[in-house]
Amino acid sequence: MSALAEIDNGGVYERYNLYVSPDKLYIEPCDRFGGIKSYHHLQIDRHSNAIGLVETSSNHIPVGDCDIFLIYGIIGTIQIVSGQALIVVKSAEVVGQLNGHDIWKVLATEVIPFKKTTLHLTEKQNWFNRQFTEMLHSVLGTAGFYFSYTADITHSFQWMTENATPQFYHRSLIDRAEERFTWNGYCLQRLRGVPGAHPYCLPIMHGFFGSVTQQIGPHRFKLILVSRRSIQRAGVRFYKRGVNSDGHCANFVETEQIVEVLRDGQGQKTVTAFLQTRGSIPLFWSQRPNLRWQPCPMLRPTDDQLQAYVRHFKSQAEHYRGKQVIVNLVNSKGRERRVGGELERISLQANLPFVRYNPFDFHKECHAMNWDRISVLKGQLRPEITQFGFFAVVPDEPSGGRMQQGIYRTNCMDCLDRTNVVQSMIARESLTDQLMMLGILSGGRRVEDVEELERVFKFLWADNGDECSRQYAGTGALKADFTRLGKRTYGGAMNDGVNAITRYFKNNFNDGYRQDSIDLFLGNFRVDPDHLPSTFETTILALDYHGVAIVAAAFAVAMVVLCLLVSENLSATLFWLAVVMFCLAFIFFNGEEFVNTPKLKQD
Repeated sequence: MSALAEIDNGGVYERYNLYVSPDKLYIEPCDRFGGIKSYHHLQIDRHSNAIGLVETSSNHIPVGDCDIFLIYGIIGTIQIVSGQALIVVKSAEVVGQLNGHDIWKVLATEVIPFKKTTLHLTEKQNWFNRQFTEMLHSVLGTAGFYFSYTADITHSFQWMTENATPQFYHRSLIDRAEERFTWNGYCLQRLRGVPGAHPYCLPIMHGFFGSVTQQIGPHRFKLILVSRRSIQRAGVRFYKRGVNSDGHCANFVETEQIVEVLRDGQGQKTVTAFLQTRGSIPLFWSQRPNLRWQPCPMLRPTDDQLQAYVRHFKSQAEHYRGKQVIVNLVNSKGRERRVGGELERISLQANLPFVRYNPFDFHKECHAMNWDRISVLKGQLRPEITQFGFFAVVPDEPSGGRMQQGIYRTNCMDCLDRTNVVQSMIARESLTDQLMMLGILSGGRRVEDVEELERVFKFLWADNGDECSRQYAGTGALKADFTRLGKRTYGGAMNDGVNAITRYFKNNFNDGYRQDSIDLFLGNFRVDPDHLPSTFETTILALDYHGVAIVAAAFAVAMVVLCLLVSENLSATLFWLAVVMFCLAFIFFNGEEFVNTPKLKQD
């Protein structure tokens, strides 16, 4: 069955009235106007933690005893110290349509404990309970969570066309969803076990969704970009690098560029799509923050890098048809060479017939704002862009469509800034081919020849790069001015400087907490109220030599300022300045002990 002929018998309720009483939580399906949509509702006992589906006619909701809220969906339930907690979507907005289905972006969430009080907790448990709740809010407060009530947005068009059967489309949305890209899969485990509760289970995707409508001559079409971030080895910049023993790599994102055309008078939709992926270099390596601007990447001689590489690409072959081209953008000199050179060596050793290695030293080729040199890489990749083609469902073609026959897997060190520039270049070439096949472009015209199309294309890919970067590194993308404007600017370079400094402080002093928060939400760490992690406890009074060094540095800085403002004693000023330098040197050379590291042990 074609992905365009999707049957949505397994959709999710669009709205809910949430009734909160002292003893129970009632979740009643309703339509977008508040009308009741079902003869049953979900009921949660706040004392026993029991969850069940009950008939509304025989189990009336005590409306007078409840606080009532309108919610947009159920993310799931999760264990915190006080007990189970319900996570709901409190606010959301439509950001576009995909194949005729509304796509929603999560704007606000709420964590509602089953227990209405924390009086049963000790002071220590209360502290942990607050921390874990704040961590959940931290993850869900990150931009880029999307969902649809009526369509599966976790699979690409090509995957659904190749693999989905009519029976697949009759399954519930949560049962259809791709596990790799369903971020609340762990939170929904308990609710999925309740008979008949599948219409309450809303799959949430993390990544990016953007859509623009364009008209060229008589042709009106939508250009859509969807990025799906994987939950496998999910995390933040310096704490998730490389691959794990299962071959899952860090910062893996699948990006699908889609063109939708509705032909007037025929009611038939033509769709084309082009897939790319990005992901950390598929070897065992790490790069832990240590207060240095760029920590050195580390590879252990005892690790079986060949096994890591082969396992990763065999896993990718299960998901993506045809040949895979590695576009490696890391530096051929300096600290990056250690990992990039090892990737080249292992790719030659593995010699997988369906993988081709294509190195391109991005910084060397494009140094001094010489960004036209990206055309060199375009020349290297262009034959395979044509060879791989793209997915298409075209009613007029005798075959009914075509399949993409290969995929580009792009990486730099972070798989963010350089990667986004190159992916947008590859996507532009494919978009030209897509529009030429659709008859929208002709006579040798390219995307860059149509001013408005080129402008919205750049902005769409720049927005995608910013969103993916914030999710992994904590700031918008670097080099975004080139993606957005097609050229490097001094203003863009200054903005890169600000973002780079912001990344430095976030990566060193906040990312350990962010990593713990992601692991908690995804179920990699599970809360046991009777065995709380001692490594997670902090107290202001516990000043070891790390704290002494920081306090001494702060005090010495204050004394230097005081001497400069009040005293004319040069020797005192120099003494306190020396103390500052000593403390800062101590902190810097022991950097790994001062950064904010993850504290939660994963299951």
